[in-house]
Amino acid sequence: MRRLTIVTTLAATALVTGLLTLSADAQTWRRGAVAVDAASKNFTPIEKAACGGGGPHCPPGRTWVCRGGTCWCAPC
Repeated sequence: MRRLTIVTTLAATALVTGLLTLSADAQTWRRGAVAVDAASKNFTPIEKAACGGGGPHCPPGRTWVCRGGTCWCAPC
């Protein structure tokens, strides 16, 4: 009885593994590794919150700009 249980378990495991292998459909084979590389370069979970932090003249989110002798805090 114990041998039958082990054989049945192994057969069921092999069947499920085989079905999962046949149904696995990753899209990297359709577009290639180049597309994955390009997509990873366009994605970042980090957003820049300020231009580099507050400086001596401007608060965070603004940067010191000088044009024509006039200087002001411009948005990033």
